[in-house]
Formats: sequence, C-alpha cells, structure tokens
Amino acid sequence: MLHRLAPFWISLVLILSACATVTGPPVSEKERYQAKVAILTYKWRDYLRCQRRVGDVLYRLLLAIDDGRKEYPYLGVKTINLARLTPEEKEALSQVEGASLPDEGYLVTYASPYYRKTGLKPPAVISPQASRLRLSRGPLKIQLIDGQELDIRPQMIRTRPADFKVVDSEEINAWATPEYVIYVTTALCRLLPEDDQLAAVVGHELAHLKRGHIAKRQGLVTLRDLFGLVLGSLGGATAHDIYQVGTNFALLKFSRDQEREADFFGLYYAYKAGFNLEKAAETWLYLGAVLPRTDQPSLLLTHPVTEERLARIRKIVALIKQGKSFEDFIHSEQ
Repeated sequence: MLHRLAPFWISLVLILSACATVTGPPVSEKERYQAKVAILTYKWRDYLRCQRRVGDVLYRLLLAIDDGRKEYPYLGVKTINLARLTPEEKEALSQVEGASLPDEGYLVTYASPYYRKTGLKPPAVISPQASRLRLSRGPLKIQLIDGQELDIRPQMIRTRPADFKVVDSEEINAWATPEYVIYVTTALCRLLPEDDQLAAVVGHELAHLKRGHIAKRQGLVTLRDLFGLVLGSLGGATAHDIYQVGTNFALLKFSRDQEREADFFGLYYAYKAGFNLEKAAETWLYLGAVLPRTDQPSLLLTHPVTEERLARIRKIVALIKQGKSFEDFIHSEQ
C-alpha cells in the first residue's frame, strides 16, 4: 500500500517546493527595505526624467503657437506633497534629488525654463503652510521651506495653455482629455530617445486639443446616442441596430480624419518650435516596430495603419518644409 502512495507523496513534495516563496539565503527586513528603496530610486529617476522631457517639449510647443487673440498665464510647475510619501518613497526621492527632504512641504519636481530662471526649480521645497499654486495674472508669492520668499510674475503665452501628467506605466501611450491635459507614459518616454521624437507625439495630442477634435467627437457621440434612443422607440430594435452600425462607421472615419489633421498640425507646431522634423518622423518607425500588428481593414481602424501613416508623415514633413498649408496637404491626398 505504502509503495503505491510513494509517487503521490513525491509529487506533493515537488509541488510544495516549487511554490516556496523563499529561494536562496534568508533576507533580513533591512535588506528587503534597502532593495525596495533601490527599485524606487530607479523608478523615481525614470519618472522625473520623463516629466522634465515632456514638460520642456510642451513648453516649447506652446510658445510656438500664437492664437492672435489674448494672452494667458502659464504655470509650468509640478510638485509632490511630501507628507503623502511612504518612508521608502521619500528616501528614494532624496537619493534622486541628492538632498535630504523634510517630512512636510511640496517638493518642486519640475519647472519650465521660465520659472527655473526665477529660482523656482527642483529640488526646492515650498512651505507646507503656503497656499496652492494657481494660475493668476498677478504676482506669485511663494514661501520656500528654507525661509526664502519668491515674488514671481507669471509667464504669459499667446495660446490657451495645456497641462501635462506623466503616468508610470509599461503601456506605450499618450492621450489628451477635454480638461486640456496631455498624458504621456514612462514607457513611451523610454521608447523615444530624442526630444524631437517626443515632440511629434506631444504635438499630435496638443493638435487634438487646439483643433477641437475631442469636443467635436464628444458632441457627435452624444447626438448619436440621443438620436439612437429616439429611433429605437419609434422604429424598433432593428432600426436602432442599423442606425448604430452606420453611425459607428461614420465616427471611425471622423476619427481617422482627425488623426491625419493632428499629424499635420502636431508636426507643424514642432517645426515652428525648432524641432528636427526628420527625427520627429522617426517616431512612427519606433512605434511601428513595437506596437501590435492588426489584420483589420483600415476602414475599421480609428488610427491609420502604421505603413500608411509613416508614408503620410514623410509627405507632411516635405510639405511643411516647403511652406505648404494643411489645405495643400488635403489636396495632395485627393
């Protein structure tokens, strides 16, 4: 009987051994803490490097746009509330900044070139009693934790300012929201080694905002849903389904056209800001090499396929350098 159970017990021991959580020599809590700090130090350094790159690129793009209407105050500053950090996060951030950080206050992690010249730059810490930084046309009175007081006149720009946020994510992505915020992931920053390439992506999302694409699409989706409800109540389920299919195809076409327009104006903004367009065009080579492929027909895609898009980007670069307009680009496509 026992010899029959032997294979079972051997298998059980092997399974339990494979599930063991401890491998190698034991690790103390102090060693585990130090390892966690080392990992967080790398992540903070990666995050802040991306934050500075995105912030400086967006800053240059915004300065290159002139709406010709009025001036807007621009606050290109990012802070972190130190009171909300764990001990490991604060120690890692201290190592990145090369300075011991207090328990409270607002650490300046990014400031645009304009504000860096005023003395408001990393790793300055704003007093925890200071009021939150807000956009204003009047002077900004900022109390630093070391007792220094800054009286800064806000920078004025000729276009509505867009904000930005960096997302710590392994997903290669960037997007814009109706709140006029551009999001960029750390994975995208790592993929694109040069700011000229990053400018193509940030410029593309900025173009979606400046050309009103997000607001227009939201309006169309709302109208589609309202008419769909009315048609469903009058014509039944079949009529509603046919309507939904038709309007969804129309929205896909609308989205693809918006992407082409954002490609043009995003590169146009980059060109006006002094970025290298040939290097900016390389962005789609990087994206085409790493993004998942699809066999869907382009009719079903909200974004143009990579080969089509890369070819179009190269055409756009040539047209912009020749001084051509978006209308010239549209005519060349017909």
